[in-house]
Amino acid sequence: MIVKKKLTVIQALLLCVFLICAVYLGKYFYDLNSARQTFDELRKEVTAKTPEDASGAYEEQYAEDGVLVQYDELYQKNNDFKGWIKIDGTPVDYPVVKAKDNDFYLNRDFYKKKQSSGIPFIDYECSDDGLNTIIYAHNMKDGSMFAGLSKYTDKDFFTSHTVINYDTLTERGQYEIFSVFKTTVGSKNEFKYYDYANITNEERYNEYISKVKALSMQKSDITPVFGERLLTLSTCAYNTQNERLVVVARKKNI
Repeated sequence: MIVKKKLTVIQALLLCVFLICAVYLGKYFYDLNSARQTFDELRKEVTAKTPEDASGAYEEQYAEDGVLVQYDELYQKNNDFKGWIKIDGTPVDYPVVKAKDNDFYLNRDFYKKKQSSGIPFIDYECSDDGLNTIIYAHNMKDGSMFAGLSKYTDKDFFTSHTVINYDTLTERGQYEIFSVFKTTVGSKNEFKYYDYANITNEERYNEYISKVKALSMQKSDITPVFGERLLTLSTCAYNTQNERLVVVARKKNI
Protein backbone atom coordinates (compact mmCIF):
# COMPACT_ATOMS: atom_id res chain seq x y z
CA MET A 1 0.00 0.00 0.00
CA ILE A 2 2.80 2.41 0.91
CA VAL A 3 4.64 1.67 -2.35
CA LYS A 4 1.45 2.09 -4.35
CA LYS A 5 0.74 5.40 -2.59
CA LYS A 6 4.24 6.67 -3.37
CA LEU A 7 3.78 5.71 -7.00
CA THR A 8 0.48 7.59 -7.12
CA VAL A 9 2.11 10.76 -5.76
CA ILE A 10 4.99 10.51 -8.23
CA GLN A 11 2.59 9.92 -11.10
CA ALA A 12 0.57 12.97 -10.03
CA LEU A 13 3.70 15.10 -9.90
CA LEU A 14 4.81 13.90 -13.33
CA LEU A 15 1.38 14.68 -14.72
CA CYS A 16 1.59 18.21 -13.30
CA VAL A 17 5.01 18.73 -14.85
CA PHE A 18 3.73 17.41 -18.18
CA LEU A 19 0.72 19.73 -18.10
CA ILE A 20 2.84 22.76 -17.22
CA CYS A 21 5.25 21.98 -20.06
CA ALA A 22 2.37 21.45 -22.47
CA VAL A 23 0.83 24.81 -21.53
CA TYR A 24 4.21 26.55 -21.89
CA LEU A 25 4.91 25.00 -25.29
CA GLY A 26 1.38 25.70 -26.45
CA LYS A 27 1.71 29.38 -25.54
CA TYR A 28 5.17 29.55 -27.15
CA PHE A 29 3.97 28.18 -30.50
CA TYR A 30 0.79 30.25 -30.31
CA ASP A 31 2.91 33.39 -29.85
CA LEU A 32 5.15 32.45 -32.79
CA ASN A 33 2.17 31.89 -35.06
CA SER A 34 0.54 35.10 -33.88
CA ALA A 35 3.75 37.04 -34.53
CA ARG A 36 4.07 35.52 -38.00
CA GLN A 37 0.53 36.54 -38.89
CA THR A 38 1.01 40.08 -37.58
CA PHE A 39 4.20 40.64 -39.56
CA ASP A 40 2.64 39.12 -42.69
CA GLU A 41 -0.22 41.61 -42.42
CA LEU A 42 2.16 44.54 -41.95
CA ARG A 43 4.26 43.46 -44.97
CA LYS A 44 1.15 43.19 -47.16
CA GLU A 45 0.05 46.64 -46.04
CA VAL A 46 3.41 48.20 -46.92
CA THR A 47 3.64 46.36 -50.25
CA ALA A 48 0.14 47.43 -51.26
CA LYS A 49 0.94 51.09 -50.59
CA THR A 50 4.42 51.15 -52.17
CA PRO A 51 4.07 53.45 -55.22
CA GLU A 52 5.29 52.41 -58.68
CA ASP A 53 5.48 54.28 -61.95
CA ALA A 54 4.07 53.02 -65.27
CA SER A 55 7.06 50.73 -65.81
CA GLY A 56 6.70 49.14 -62.37
CA ALA A 57 9.75 50.90 -60.89
CA TYR A 58 9.62 52.35 -57.37
CA GLU A 59 8.39 55.93 -57.25
CA GLU A 60 9.19 58.00 -54.17
CA GLN A 61 6.10 59.66 -52.72
CA TYR A 62 5.39 61.33 -49.39
CA ALA A 63 2.30 61.76 -47.26
CA GLU A 64 1.28 65.18 -45.91
CA ASP A 65 3.24 64.60 -42.69
CA GLY A 66 6.47 64.00 -44.66
CA VAL A 67 6.50 60.21 -44.16
CA LEU A 68 7.00 57.92 -47.16
CA VAL A 69 3.49 56.90 -48.25
CA GLN A 70 4.08 53.16 -47.83
CA TYR A 71 4.93 53.67 -44.15
CA ASP A 72 2.53 56.44 -43.19
CA GLU A 73 -0.39 54.25 -42.12
CA LEU A 74 1.87 52.13 -39.90
CA TYR A 75 3.27 55.31 -38.37
CA GLN A 76 -0.26 56.50 -37.59
CA LYS A 77 -0.94 53.20 -35.83
CA ASN A 78 2.24 53.38 -33.74
CA ASN A 79 4.40 56.50 -33.50
CA ASP A 80 7.27 54.34 -32.18
CA PHE A 81 7.60 52.98 -35.72
CA LYS A 82 10.88 54.27 -37.19
CA GLY A 83 11.57 52.27 -40.34
CA TRP A 84 11.76 48.92 -42.11
CA ILE A 85 14.63 46.44 -42.40
CA LYS A 86 15.00 43.70 -45.01
CA ILE A 87 17.93 41.41 -45.84
CA ASP A 88 17.74 39.22 -48.94
CA GLY A 89 18.52 35.54 -48.33
CA THR A 90 17.22 35.70 -44.75
CA PRO A 91 13.76 35.94 -43.10
CA VAL A 92 14.66 39.47 -41.93
CA ASP A 93 11.81 41.63 -43.25
CA TYR A 94 10.35 43.62 -40.37
CA PRO A 95 9.24 47.00 -39.12
CA VAL A 96 11.64 48.66 -36.68
CA VAL A 97 10.53 50.58 -33.60
CA LYS A 98 12.10 52.71 -30.86
CA ALA A 99 10.98 53.20 -27.26
CA LYS A 100 12.22 55.22 -24.28
CA ASP A 101 14.26 52.24 -23.07
CA ASN A 102 15.68 48.98 -24.41
CA ASP A 103 13.28 46.74 -22.51
CA PHE A 104 9.82 47.73 -23.72
CA TYR A 105 9.82 45.92 -27.09
CA LEU A 106 11.82 42.88 -25.99
CA ASN A 107 8.57 40.98 -25.55
CA ARG A 108 5.99 43.14 -27.29
CA ASP A 109 4.71 43.26 -30.83
CA PHE A 110 4.11 46.19 -33.18
CA TYR A 111 0.84 46.95 -31.40
CA LYS A 112 2.56 46.89 -27.98
CA LYS A 113 0.87 43.65 -26.96
CA LYS A 114 2.79 40.96 -25.07
CA GLN A 115 4.59 38.60 -27.42
CA SER A 116 7.65 36.42 -26.76
CA SER A 117 9.45 37.12 -30.05
CA GLY A 118 9.31 40.88 -29.66
CA ILE A 119 10.17 43.15 -32.62
CA PRO A 120 13.42 44.71 -33.89
CA PHE A 121 14.05 47.96 -31.99
CA ILE A 122 16.55 50.81 -32.07
CA ASP A 123 18.75 51.52 -29.06
CA TYR A 124 17.00 54.31 -27.16
CA GLU A 125 20.27 56.27 -26.96
CA CYS A 126 20.57 56.57 -30.74
CA SER A 127 19.74 60.06 -32.00
CA ASP A 128 18.72 61.31 -35.43
CA ASP A 129 21.98 63.24 -35.80
CA GLY A 130 24.16 60.36 -34.56
CA LEU A 131 26.15 58.37 -37.11
CA ASN A 132 25.40 54.87 -35.76
CA THR A 133 21.97 53.25 -35.56
CA ILE A 134 21.98 50.10 -33.42
CA ILE A 135 19.06 47.70 -33.89
CA TYR A 136 18.45 44.74 -31.56
CA ALA A 137 16.26 41.67 -32.07
CA HIS A 138 15.95 38.15 -30.68
CA ASN A 139 17.55 35.09 -32.26
CA MET A 140 14.43 32.92 -32.37
CA LYS A 141 14.66 29.13 -32.65
CA ASP A 142 12.18 29.10 -35.54
CA GLY A 143 14.54 31.27 -37.59
CA SER A 144 12.58 34.50 -37.18
CA MET A 145 13.71 37.95 -36.00
CA PHE A 146 17.51 38.26 -36.32
CA ALA A 147 18.25 34.51 -36.35
CA GLY A 148 19.18 34.90 -40.02
CA LEU A 149 22.22 37.00 -39.07
CA SER A 150 24.00 33.77 -38.11
CA LYS A 151 24.36 33.09 -41.85
CA TYR A 152 26.99 35.83 -41.97
CA THR A 153 29.46 33.62 -40.15
CA ASP A 154 29.69 31.72 -43.45
CA LYS A 155 32.16 33.34 -45.87
CA ASP A 156 30.22 32.44 -49.03
CA PHE A 157 26.97 33.87 -47.68
CA PHE A 158 28.74 37.02 -46.50
CA THR A 159 30.29 37.51 -49.94
CA SER A 160 27.00 37.08 -51.80
CA HIS A 161 24.70 39.00 -49.42
CA THR A 162 26.50 42.19 -48.46
CA VAL A 163 23.53 44.57 -48.61
CA ILE A 164 21.05 45.47 -45.87
CA ASN A 165 17.95 47.39 -46.94
CA TYR A 166 16.97 49.78 -44.18
CA ASP A 167 14.42 52.54 -44.78
CA THR A 168 13.66 55.28 -42.30
CA LEU A 169 10.27 57.00 -42.34
CA THR A 170 11.56 59.62 -44.75
CA GLU A 171 14.31 57.94 -46.76
CA ARG A 172 15.04 54.64 -48.47
CA GLY A 173 18.48 53.26 -47.69
CA GLN A 174 20.95 50.49 -48.44
CA TYR A 175 23.95 49.55 -46.31
CA GLU A 176 27.05 47.50 -47.18
CA ILE A 177 28.23 45.03 -44.53
CA PHE A 178 31.90 45.30 -43.63
CA SER A 179 32.14 43.60 -40.23
CA VAL A 180 30.72 40.48 -38.57
CA PHE A 181 31.90 39.69 -35.06
CA LYS A 182 30.99 38.06 -31.77
CA THR A 183 31.53 39.29 -28.24
CA THR A 184 30.41 38.01 -24.84
CA VAL A 185 28.66 40.46 -22.52
CA GLY A 186 30.34 40.59 -19.13
CA SER A 187 33.50 38.79 -20.23
CA LYS A 188 37.00 40.10 -19.63
CA ASN A 189 37.51 40.81 -23.33
CA GLU A 190 34.03 42.10 -24.06
CA PHE A 191 33.73 44.84 -26.68
CA LYS A 192 30.95 47.14 -25.51
CA TYR A 193 29.67 48.02 -28.96
CA TYR A 194 26.40 49.22 -27.44
CA ASP A 195 28.29 52.12 -25.86
CA TYR A 196 28.65 53.55 -29.38
CA ALA A 197 24.93 54.10 -29.88
CA ASN A 198 25.25 57.83 -30.34
CA ILE A 199 28.49 58.58 -32.21
CA THR A 200 28.76 62.28 -33.02
CA ASN A 201 32.51 63.01 -33.10
CA GLU A 202 35.35 61.79 -35.29
CA GLU A 203 37.46 60.25 -32.52
CA ARG A 204 34.66 57.97 -31.30
CA TYR A 205 33.73 57.14 -34.88
CA ASN A 206 37.23 56.06 -35.85
CA GLU A 207 37.62 54.16 -32.59
CA TYR A 208 34.46 52.17 -33.34
CA ILE A 209 35.45 51.44 -36.94
CA SER A 210 38.92 50.29 -35.91
CA LYS A 211 37.56 47.92 -33.27
CA VAL A 212 34.78 46.32 -35.31
CA LYS A 213 37.12 45.75 -38.26
CA ALA A 214 39.76 44.19 -36.00
CA LEU A 215 37.19 41.83 -34.47
CA SER A 216 35.52 40.87 -37.75
CA MET A 217 35.54 37.21 -38.75
CA GLN A 218 34.99 38.29 -42.37
CA LYS A 219 37.38 40.42 -44.40
CA SER A 220 36.17 43.53 -46.23
CA ASP A 221 37.85 46.31 -48.21
CA ILE A 222 35.36 48.81 -46.82
CA THR A 223 36.66 51.26 -44.20
CA PRO A 224 34.06 53.94 -43.46
CA VAL A 225 35.20 57.52 -42.96
CA PHE A 226 33.78 60.01 -40.49
CA GLY A 227 30.43 61.34 -41.70
CA GLU A 228 29.25 58.09 -43.32
CA ARG A 229 26.24 56.62 -41.56
CA LEU A 230 26.54 53.20 -39.91
CA LEU A 231 24.01 50.47 -39.15
CA THR A 232 24.75 47.95 -36.38
CA LEU A 233 22.56 44.85 -35.96
CA SER A 234 22.78 42.85 -32.75
CA THR A 235 21.33 39.51 -31.65
CA CYS A 236 22.11 36.66 -29.27
CA ALA A 237 24.53 33.92 -30.28
CA TYR A 238 24.21 30.59 -28.53
CA ASN A 239 27.77 29.24 -28.51
CA THR A 240 28.34 30.57 -25.01
CA GLN A 241 26.17 32.29 -22.42
CA ASN A 242 25.59 36.02 -23.07
CA GLU A 243 27.36 35.88 -26.44
CA ARG A 244 26.26 38.40 -29.07
CA LEU A 245 26.52 38.30 -32.85
CA VAL A 246 26.94 41.75 -34.38
CA VAL A 247 26.79 42.85 -38.02
CA VAL A 248 27.98 46.36 -38.97
CA ALA A 249 27.32 48.14 -42.30
CA ARG A 250 27.98 51.46 -44.03
CA LYS A 251 25.33 53.42 -45.90
CA LYS A 252 25.57 53.33 -49.70
CA ASN A 253 24.90 56.24 -52.01
CA ILE A 254 21.85 55.30 -54.08
